[in-house]
Amino acid sequence: MSGTADKQKREFSEWAKDNLGEKVGIWYAPYIEQFGTLLKKFNLDGGKDYYTNFFFYTSFDEFKDIYKQVIGQTDNEIAEIVKGKQLRYPEEYAQQKLEWNRQYAQMTFENGERSKPDNYGGIADLGPLFRAYLKFLYYAENPSLTYPKKEKKTATHDGEIDDSINYWLYAPGDDARFFEEFYSENVMGLGWDYLGDLSKYSNRSEVEKVIADTRADDRRPTNDSKAVWDFYKEIKPGDIVYAKAGMKKIVGRGVVTGEYYFDKDAEELKHRHSINWTNKGYWELKDKVAQKTLTKFNDYPDWIVYVDQLINGDIVEENSLLVNEFKTWLSQQVQQNGEYLNDKTITQKVSSLKDIENHFGVIIFGETDTEALKNIKETVLADESYDRYKGVSGSSLDYYIRYIESKPVVEENESYSQQDFLSEVFIDESKLQTLQSVLQNKKNLILKGAPGVGKTFIADRLAFLMMEEKDESRIQMIQFHQSYSYEDFIEGYRPKADGDGFELKQGPFVKFARKATRDPERDYFFIIDEINRGNMSKIFGELMMLIESDKRGKSINLLYSNEKFSVPANLYIIGMMNTADRSLALLDYALRRRFSFFEISPAFENDTFKNYVKGLGSPEKLIKVINTIKELNLIVSDELGTGFQIGHSRIYHIYHGKENYLSKLKLH
Repeated sequence: MSGTADKQKREFSEWAKDNLGEKVGIWYAPYIEQFGTLLKKFNLDGGKDYYTNFFFYTSFDEFKDIYKQVIGQTDNEIAEIVKGKQLRYPEEYAQQKLEWNRQYAQMTFENGERSKPDNYGGIADLGPLFRAYLKFLYYAENPSLTYPKKEKKTATHDGEIDDSINYWLYAPGDDARFFEEFYSENVMGLGWDYLGDLSKYSNRSEVEKVIADTRADDRRPTNDSKAVWDFYKEIKPGDIVYAKAGMKKIVGRGVVTGEYYFDKDAEELKHRHSINWTNKGYWELKDKVAQKTLTKFNDYPDWIVYVDQLINGDIVEENSLLVNEFKTWLSQQVQQNGEYLNDKTITQKVSSLKDIENHFGVIIFGETDTEALKNIKETVLADESYDRYKGVSGSSLDYYIRYIESKPVVEENESYSQQDFLSEVFIDESKLQTLQSVLQNKKNLILKGAPGVGKTFIADRLAFLMMEEKDESRIQMIQFHQSYSYEDFIEGYRPKADGDGFELKQGPFVKFARKATRDPERDYFFIIDEINRGNMSKIFGELMMLIESDKRGKSINLLYSNEKFSVPANLYIIGMMNTADRSLALLDYALRRRFSFFEISPAFENDTFKNYVKGLGSPEKLIKVINTIKELNLIVSDELGTGFQIGHSRIYHIYHGKENYLSKLKLH
């Protein structure tokens, strides 16, 4: 190789390392060295007479013409690409990419370097390779300019994940029942056929309205409309799709090759894309994934690499996978100075945890018991002889504990529908629809009412209904009281268990909000009982602003740790208050402005409640009690107000002998 090409290779590798990622330059350089030979061999050169070694191209304008020929983009688009914008590739590129991967895999398989010809693992995609060298040449000729590196970068998979395409997890029908058909026809399809051709809709809101009208339950179909709109607008040629069956199986992988179209002749799932299914099989995942029909997975690069390893038959090193997932999470954390953790800090923290594992003979990566991790931390800090990572061991373990605490749990749960809600909660359908609509739009709701009207039970079941399943892991319930504080709720210094000093601890709201942030595709519910008993301004502090629906996602610095924190859009807050409680008067305007209020009344006239009473054996005496309580409630309402009435749930206790209201009312 000539000195010119050698020098160009070294300079490219250094520039790529500094601007595109730690490993990009080293990984990409061998491809660029043989680009000309490979493009000719794979018939992707368009008959052009390119240099065999692309490092001989030292002019940006000269290479730009080659980029336009192979990738197929305009001068205006290239001008945006070199400035760091991740523009999508043209539709024709999807076929180029497929052919590149297919022939490269076949070539290395025949050379004995690859296990099977459909194993595409470890092959750098054509587009990112071309773009990396194009950017390098541009900035080499314009040394006064600086490439706009991403603010947030994922240190674990530099160059392996193409930021210019999307990666999708997709369900081809329940339990993948359409996959065989779709595989044979090289298509992927989506339901909601009654919408018709999606090209007639101007925006997602129009789609959402039609779905809502069809469902007729007054619940905003946020997830459904997002899946439909993403399928129509966001899925593009070149995107990678992983087909799933249930929550723990992958059955196929493919590359999208065509834009959206509506197949009116199809029997079901008429919304379509052409796709080349490159892999078909059965691969069991280590963790369950969400049940949603369509989910974009770009924010989970470790998962993408892990699934590709499964599909390609590569050895999946479980410990390495756990470490990389933690690295990715660390790269998204913000320090007190407002900056993201850099690669050096991330490497130091991971090295610290590995050293602790070796030195103390414990397991950290893979441990999910936070108490066990806290015990490890106490042991490490108490050992005066351990000094190799003494300065960072405590903070490294703190980060790992937070990582585990905020990790979402995905389980296969019992479904929960509107019919289920109405069958066990004594609320009319029209009131339920209002309740759902208020919570959807405001995100913060207070259920107020007399004692015994079932506010806590309703809050719990309302969360199930919004989630459409009984998932306790996405519900957090606490109770306020007069002594409850910011330090209890958000964060604060608390005495250590052994009484030796204090430590900064996160409160339940921060922990739960961070868990919801890591799982943006699903809804989470924070339920606060006796919300009016606490001093809201004192408890919420600077977060009082962030819980507003239009402030979700905005960040502020927490009081003690000074760390950036935001309340995610998928976190709903439901409070309960007894209107008979005199402390209701203490609620300030700040709380009232940020919450919607919904009154829960005694349900003695509710049809479901009446049917429940009729279903009890020998209810005559109970009906007499109910009628007396209804009469008493009229008197109470006139003299004290509706907030002092007796709630219907008290009847359950009367019937089961848990409260002797009969003697109190002298009805025995």
